[in-house]
Amino acid sequence: MRKFFCFLMVLLGVIACSVDASDIPTLEVGQDFTTSNVRVLVLDTFSVKLSTFKFDSINTSESERLLVGKYNDDYLGTIECNSYFELSAATTENATAPYTLPNDATLDSVALILGYDRYFYNDTTLVSHINVHLLSEEVEPDDDAFFNTSTLEYDTIPLVSRRYRPEPFDEDSLHISLPFEFGNNLFQLIQQNDINDNEDLRDNFKGFALVPEKSDNTSVIGFSKESERTYLRFFYSVPEEFEDEERFLDFAINPFPEAPNAFNKIWNTSMDSSLNTLLDQEDELPTSENNDLSYIQSGTGYATKVDFPSIRSIYDIEGTGTVLSALLRIKPLRASHDERTYLRDSLNVNVLDQNNVITQVITTGEGIVIGKITGTNEEFSDVVYEVPVGVFVDQKLHETVITEDALVLFTKDFNQTVDRIILQGEDNRDFEARLEITYAIYDE
Repeated sequence: MRKFFCFLMVLLGVIACSVDASDIPTLEVGQDFTTSNVRVLVLDTFSVKLSTFKFDSINTSESERLLVGKYNDDYLGTIECNSYFELSAATTENATAPYTLPNDATLDSVALILGYDRYFYNDTTLVSHINVHLLSEEVEPDDDAFFNTSTLEYDTIPLVSRRYRPEPFDEDSLHISLPFEFGNNLFQLIQQNDINDNEDLRDNFKGFALVPEKSDNTSVIGFSKESERTYLRFFYSVPEEFEDEERFLDFAINPFPEAPNAFNKIWNTSMDSSLNTLLDQEDELPTSENNDLSYIQSGTGYATKVDFPSIRSIYDIEGTGTVLSALLRIKPLRASHDERTYLRDSLNVNVLDQNNVITQVITTGEGIVIGKITGTNEEFSDVVYEVPVGVFVDQKLHETVITEDALVLFTKDFNQTVDRIILQGEDNRDFEARLEITYAIYDE
């Protein structure tokens, strides 16, 4: 099932709050509430139910980066990213470029250049490995896209293995020298006009798989897909009268593909028996069965579901009332984040149906609703996410047929990072997840 991004990308449903401002009497600044027929209450006794579920699949062929790496996470197990991509002589101006080389040209060397895009997660001070494998299967999706669960066949023995210490901020790129024999074979096929276009190249060279070492426990690194920053470069020389002229030929990830030509496989392997019960998107792990914790992680597909089971008890309050605002306050576990596993400063919030399928993107007149981090200091030592949920709460209170709709929280760039957040649940002694509703009552 392709539930997450299929619904998220095509459905930008605009939800308008059904409360009419004209229904609320005007309160002048300084007005004595004892002479007014309006009472404003702040209520925070509603039950909040958090649970973790996992999207069946996420479209990663729409990602703007290549992700490569592996590390062990204290909560989610081993996180691993492999990258698969096809290369061609495409340019930024059009989808095809000529495959021509001078007859007297000779190859000097060949290298894969991976341009850092400044994304990393976990410990970049440790030495990592990238194994460059030749694909034995064409980069061609069964459907219209590749997903985090997709994979392609590749040669088991790597073309080359590169040992490196990631420097995503201090260096522009990672240079990986490739075997001369590999490069010269392609070079001669082009020179002899056996490769004249992208299809010919695909018949002889299907692309690369970038795979971390099995023993790595380091970091996940992001590399750009832009043709100016990531490419396979052939360095060659052409004889001239006095000295050889040095030139190069680049193959890059085509920015104008007819079908997806690059994607990331992202997954986790956990020894946690509770986490391993999340086999389908409908399966849930409540915080009551998970040490009062709920999980979010981009790439692997973990998200937090939020229910408000007792929300309709607000009608037990006498008088006619209306919701002025509603705020979900939820705290990330302090021990779960540091400078390596850093926190995102915002959370996306959407509506789920009873099958955990996204049905609505919540918006207001100011745009898409997001949760924001508050209480930030330099170490993120004491922070809380505040999520405006007034639109959703008002919608639940006014639905004519009671549904099992709920909220889902997940991070930005859900298909192209491995950012994770560990949230404290509704019974945590440090800070309980809570719903705060500002409620105006009149006509008692």
